[in-house]
Amino acid sequence: MGEFPYYVGINSLEELATKDDRVVVLNILGKESSGVTPISNDYSGGNIVFGTGPGKSGKSLTTKNGKIPVYNSIKEGMAAGHKFNTVVVYLPPSGVKDGIAEAVRDNPDLKKAIILTEKVAVKDSRIMRAICQMNGVDLFGGNCLGLADSWNHVRLGGALGGNAPEESLIKGSIALFSNSGNFTTTIAVYLATAGWGTTTSVSSGKDVYIQYGPKEFLYALDRDDRSQAAVMYSEPGGYYEKDIKTDKPIVACVVGRWKAKLSKACGHAGSLAGSGDDALAKEKWFMEYFGVDGIYTPENPVASKKGALVTNIAYIPEALTAVMKLHGKDPDFAPQGSLSLKSWFGNNQGLNLPKDLDTPVVEQSALIHFLDDVFKKHDNE
Repeated sequence: MGEFPYYVGINSLEELATKDDRVVVLNILGKESSGVTPISNDYSGGNIVFGTGPGKSGKSLTTKNGKIPVYNSIKEGMAAGHKFNTVVVYLPPSGVKDGIAEAVRDNPDLKKAIILTEKVAVKDSRIMRAICQMNGVDLFGGNCLGLADSWNHVRLGGALGGNAPEESLIKGSIALFSNSGNFTTTIAVYLATAGWGTTTSVSSGKDVYIQYGPKEFLYALDRDDRSQAAVMYSEPGGYYEKDIKTDKPIVACVVGRWKAKLSKACGHAGSLAGSGDDALAKEKWFMEYFGVDGIYTPENPVASKKGALVTNIAYIPEALTAVMKLHGKDPDFAPQGSLSLKSWFGNNQGLNLPKDLDTPVVEQSALIHFLDDVFKKHDNE
């Protein structure tokens, strides 16, 4: 794209995960992939054309949309007549570079490569970046959970939305970008409690390199008519969020102040702050961009038309509603669910506690009936 000094093929968020995408999964029969891939394939209407696994040619992975054939290599799968434009990589760290090189070399039509593997070597990440740049391929990850589009009903790679993506990937007007794969889904669920749905969800990953970063995401956001605003979840490490720009409002959530005291990476490989890119620095970048002088909390609802900064994901829905209100925009639908505590077990020890502490116990009938059945069966036996 013209605004970038490097190759970016995605012009709009609408193009990230589409019904036209056809996918090949490397190491499709691995432990993680074999559990996640069938759900992605079924949610997307059967978009995975084949998988690879050396020495496993002739095998298949069963899904509700039919069996996905497995071949020894990409070349063998293409020789069988299959075509694809997206590769999803579940290979171990030492094999990721070779897997990307194989996909680019054997398929001139490749457009997207999504790496789920964590802790890929920095040297390998640089080589993969160069290979994809030279061949017009957008690279995502590593250590990510892929891409999802609630409007297109498509999930590419990973487990965004969990085992029932249709329950959390609810069609709406908010785009998500998150360093954390699991929090991508969590934020989508939280937004629904305030009546906000999503357009496209991007799990950027948080290895040392983020191959598809905030600036690429915001560029595509501005050109997506479906998306009215964005939520961005950021962890320490890297300058990806510095000097961002967009025509649309953002709610940013920055976490990890405590990681500035560490000397080794903890959790996500890239979440170790170096010089000037810790959580406090990122908070400052966002506050300066938004033109606010504080962090949004229910007690201190600081926001501008450009956006708001939070450090607790539970405040994202309220902050987003406040920002969108400044633009005269209402939520996408009636609130669904609640973030309030719903305890299954409780005991106030006979004390007269304040209402905020004396949490009412909510009967979970399905669980209780299940336990009753278990105990009855045990008694009968």
